[in-house]
Amino acid sequence: MALEIRENHGLFEISGSVTTHNLGVLKVYFDSVFESHEIVVLSIEKVVEMDATAALFFEKLYREVAENQKVLSIVGRENIDIADIMSLTGTDYILSSDRV
Repeated sequence: MALEIRENHGLFEISGSVTTHNLGVLKVYFDSVFESHEIVVLSIEKVVEMDATAALFFEKLYREVAENQKVLSIVGRENIDIADIMSLTGTDYILSSDRV
């Protein structure tokens, strides 16, 4: 499934597959988003596939945002399609317990 990013009233929602092949697009997109936003809520609840590199990308993004005194809340803890890879890579701690 193709990667899709939607923004609705400050909520950014990613759906489809997030893999090594489309991380460049995500990096450019979120670099642009954080130029104009201090706080971002990102939902990955509709991601159907994620590889280890993508999980580590989200962890790096999470840390970089915090280092720049901004806030990134990533929602997706209940997504069973990505739960295993997030746990395996040790990146599940970045997921907020809140649901959208």
